[in-house]
Amino acid sequence: MFRDLIALLGKHVDGRRAWEDAVAVQSLDREFTFSAFRESARLSAERLRAAGISGVEIIEVPADGSSIYGDWMMPLAWECEGATFDLIGANGAAERVADRAEIPCCLAMWSAPTPADGVQAEIVLVDKPADQTSWNAESVRGKIVFTSAHPHAVKQTLLSAGAVGILSDFQSPGAELPDAVSWINAWSDDPGGWALIAGDMQGWSFQVSPKVGARIRARLAAGERLRGRALVRSRIGEGTLPTVTGVIPGTGKEEVLLLGHQFEQGAIDNASGIGVMLEAARVLQSLIARGELQPPARSIRFLFVSECYTTMHWAERRREARRTAAGLCLDSPAGSATLALRPPEIFVNPHSMMSFADALIVHLTEQVMSAAPLYAWREARFQMGTDNNIADRTIGIPCPWIGGHSRTWHNSADVPELVEARLQQLIATAAAAYAYLIASADGRIALDLSHLAAARGKAAIARTGVAETERAERDLDDASQQIRYLAERHSEAVASVLRLLPPAERSQLRPQVRALQRDLRRAAKDEMASLARRADRPGFAPAPFEPTGELATVIPRRLVKGPVTFDRVAPEARGNRPSPRWSPDLFAVLNWCDNRRSLAEACDLAARELRTDHTPTPDGLSRRIDPNASSMLEYFEFLRSHGYVTW
Repeated sequence: MFRDLIALLGKHVDGRRAWEDAVAVQSLDREFTFSAFRESARLSAERLRAAGISGVEIIEVPADGSSIYGDWMMPLAWECEGATFDLIGANGAAERVADRAEIPCCLAMWSAPTPADGVQAEIVLVDKPADQTSWNAESVRGKIVFTSAHPHAVKQTLLSAGAVGILSDFQSPGAELPDAVSWINAWSDDPGGWALIAGDMQGWSFQVSPKVGARIRARLAAGERLRGRALVRSRIGEGTLPTVTGVIPGTGKEEVLLLGHQFEQGAIDNASGIGVMLEAARVLQSLIARGELQPPARSIRFLFVSECYTTMHWAERRREARRTAAGLCLDSPAGSATLALRPPEIFVNPHSMMSFADALIVHLTEQVMSAAPLYAWREARFQMGTDNNIADRTIGIPCPWIGGHSRTWHNSADVPELVEARLQQLIATAAAAYAYLIASADGRIALDLSHLAAARGKAAIARTGVAETERAERDLDDASQQIRYLAERHSEAVASVLRLLPPAERSQLRPQVRALQRDLRRAAKDEMASLARRADRPGFAPAPFEPTGELATVIPRRLVKGPVTFDRVAPEARGNRPSPRWSPDLFAVLNWCDNRRSLAEACDLAARELRTDHTPTPDGLSRRIDPNASSMLEYFEFLRSHGYVTW
């Protein structure tokens, strides 16, 4: 299906050109100052204009540490002219172990300036700063703390105790790159927060590689008194953070979105995704201009964002967001397999936003990748953490994400040489086909998409039937409920194609959609019957879910758009509640809160969506969101008290 389109695009997509775009973007973003981001934004805008893309603009979003879009408080702007850290031995000999001119990420983003001539202090080792029984304030006051902890996680603890600054050899678990230096791009006072905002404590942190860290550790263990000399020439204040956008115009008002975040230091994460987007834009525009592709009914928009922050600004403030039929997020899609933790993955939509878009991008990727069978890839369930969060129901844009997980994530080893140009070419082909098909979707294409969604649903039901066989012998009702739940979700995905059509055409397609939905439910009944026979309970049918208790009386209505972060709640007002910024559990529960379902129903649906080895209870879900929560009702009372929900 769609082979002719894939073949046409495949002839014209140039992986080398996508790679060169990635190199150009990363050469600027690796500095990760806000002035570098402006230069990087101008570069992407210029390349869109050169490709003939219409309506190219750079949207300047306040970076003032206080503006809020959705629940995301914008960062303060940051500039850095240079930074060095020297290790001074007992004999007075100095060794430079960090120099931002050589490795920009040796200095944490938003690090505050030192005095003009720098600062010098004794270095003390604190292995576990989070365990405050292992050290005391007197031991770190006026000193530079050396640690393997993530600097952001211990920033406030150490600086509040009087530490001058932090020196860290932290590296993400699984990286195992002894020469790589970690990039620290989170500096808020809240360990679960992200960017530095107004009122946050200011300080600095230098990072060294694990190899250098081991040398420092050995010298300290031998009893040598080491001193550090830090010099940071930086500025923190108000500024702006850019978003770049442009469109291939359609004949109607609706849009399809390709988006990815720019403005980070890595080549894989995410200059590789920016290169894919620029190449998809270039090829689609060229083919339409030459008449080899018909102008689409929907515009195809390209959006280059600062991850989550300016995405939420766009989702909340720009009218185009309300006209977007579907999106595709490209974040770290094309890294070398040599250092991959997992193969590239297609993260599909949350169940509350299940869509034909999932089946389409999986199908197109399968078709495209068949030309390069040595490239492994796989489908994965929805995952929090990037701009696919526009699949939040308050935003309402189904948005799969193509991305990978590399050992180079957020460290100095994320360099252009590890970006796979051939993989960029393949993914740009799939992304361009995805955008064009949805942008061009008429009744014929919509019918094809509904069949793809139905086939994906049947396959998922069959896999679940196999997976639930052992559980069915212990709890047949739970296993059967899961299959019935999946049939309903995939039935919704089949019906989602109707939104692509005007009312008159919907009525023509609806009977075929309903027939496909009946097929899905029939497949689910067959799987449930098979499980019942296996459990020696032929004829068993699961009882419908009947909400009971206090949660059944609460029908929440959401008041804040997008994922909840608690950025708008002062730390002292949270009662030690962690930020749920990346919580898939709260995201799932809130996404089922639609002002129609009770909280009991929302929790039941979220539990089915998140289910692995067992189906969590509402209170079990609440403790996954907040280990100190006494119940889901108590957690939602907290959300209501801070204006996130009402009922």
